[in-house]
Amino acid sequence: MTANNVRYIYHSKMGIELVFCEKSTISYPTHNHVSVLTIGIVLDGSIMLTAHNDVRTYGKNQFFIISPYTPHSISTHTNYTLLSLCIDKNIAAHCAMDKIRSNIIALLTSVLTLEKMNQYHVLQSLNHLSSDPAFYSLAARTDWHSEGQNPFINNLKRQLELHPEYKYSIEEMAKNAFTSKYHFIRSFKAEVGLTPHQFQLQNRIRKAQRLMHNTETITEVALTTGFCDQSHFIKQFEKQVGLPPLTYKLSFQTVKT
Repeated sequence: MTANNVRYIYHSKMGIELVFCEKSTISYPTHNHVSVLTIGIVLDGSIMLTAHNDVRTYGKNQFFIISPYTPHSISTHTNYTLLSLCIDKNIAAHCAMDKIRSNIIALLTSVLTLEKMNQYHVLQSLNHLSSDPAFYSLAARTDWHSEGQNPFINNLKRQLELHPEYKYSIEEMAKNAFTSKYHFIRSFKAEVGLTPHQFQLQNRIRKAQRLMHNTETITEVALTTGFCDQSHFIKQFEKQVGLPPLTYKLSFQTVKT
């Protein structure tokens, strides 16, 4: 386990990332996951999850699911141990839940072997994943790829996901949408759950996370993702990820087998 007690493990063949926070106090501001379905299992302590303006507390052995694009935040007043499984939305939308579950079991088994994670945590995760009917109800979901009502916002959202490093001014975006700046911001937030600036910033950080899986330096990653100021990049990265960039890089591992 690394500094701040967070470990990121990605299985490239399965398209599943495991995030294991042990005795953590990290809180996460409002954000959404544009490309993954997230399954979280609280193994110890408690967290407060805010989604759709609904605040719920999840304690030991409780389970939550966050669909792609759902704005949410996590806060806590105590230490918590949380296992999060982030599944590529394309895999989640087209694979049977039993297949996804078998992939998760394989990933957790490999993590147990490679990382010497506490066996109790793994067994608890498998037990609650198997017994919760909400997991299997995901198979009926059809709205993960649904578009909003405004075609310009849909197109801009895709551009901000693919190329978050591009320079987009609010004035330019509003002009192209033939609306005022303030109306555009309200409309974008109503459909996406975040303001255009928040959405672009979080996607810059997500792209930075992907780039750091390779060999780029922190400076190169900051410039490639559109940050002119490295200190600003580091501050925003830690705010959204919960770890400084270098610590995150050291915390990450890719599994291929």
